[in-house]
Amino acid sequence: MSDTIKPEERTAAAPAAIHDGPVTLVNCFVVHPERDDAFLDLWTGTSGYFRAQPGFVALRLHRALSPGTHYRYINVATWASAEQFQAAHANPEFRALVGQPAWSEFPSSPALYEVVTESASAPRG
Repeated sequence: MSDTIKPEERTAAAPAAIHDGPVTLVNCFVVHPERDDAFLDLWTGTSGYFRAQPGFVALRLHRALSPGTHYRYINVATWASAEQFQAAHANPEFRALVGQPAWSEFPSSPALYEVVTESASAPRG
């Protein structure tokens, strides 16, 4: 695997059409179990950058509980708009963060989504 990381390969492509409203980034990572600490260190530094960007709403990092899962970590982040998401990813600071050679060890598969339907459990009284 090459040590060169291309930042454009570490971010989701822009929507094909103009999109109004919030977007959700789902980014799946391949992380070998013995490399959790190294991955979490990189992810924490990068997520700190995003939390400070205009339009950032929230994020959750999920770790697989099922053994043998290909994508052991999944980052789910909500942004106020696709435009603000793209602006944060075009920033030179982002490009430097994800261009670190250490990221080459953790392939990812980022994509933007929109919420189509949502539900939650009813409060129990």
